[in-house]
Amino acid sequence: MALAQKNTKRFENILELYGDLIYDICVNILWSSSLGQVAFKTTMKEIKHELKANPYFDYKRAFVLKIAYEKLGFAYQKNIKKLTPAEQIMLDTYLSLNDKINQFDSYFHRLPFADMFLLLIRDKHGLPYPEITAAMNTPEDSLKTQRQMAYRTLEEWIWETQ
Repeated sequence: MALAQKNTKRFENILELYGDLIYDICVNILWSSSLGQVAFKTTMKEIKHELKANPYFDYKRAFVLKIAYEKLGFAYQKNIKKLTPAEQIMLDTYLSLNDKINQFDSYFHRLPFADMFLLLIRDKHGLPYPEITAAMNTPEDSLKTQRQMAYRTLEEWIWETQ
């Protein structure tokens, strides 16, 4: 019984420390608060399961993010929101620069899942590369290159540079 109470306390601690971060990532990637809530609950359920399976493991933010990355990746594949051809044409041809900047979410969601995840946790939440490396299972130099390429892609779409 003491182990179950300890796991509950550890889960509550993880939820308090990282819950807002995970929820924000889920909602922003899935572009929907309702889908984000489902992905958040799924992620938290998996974390709770991991706590029961490995009660003595010291859970750090990178491990929590790794679970979020995996679970959110599945949710994203199931619920990917694609732009319609008309929306795509509008983004590519008809908008002024100010309108394109106002439609940044649409451009952001054209990026691959891993790029969105990386930009959110690095640039919005300021996480260090060593944690991101552990979460995404990608070498740090590769992440830096991936981030730079994602920004270059956004720049090309918005400012129409090649």
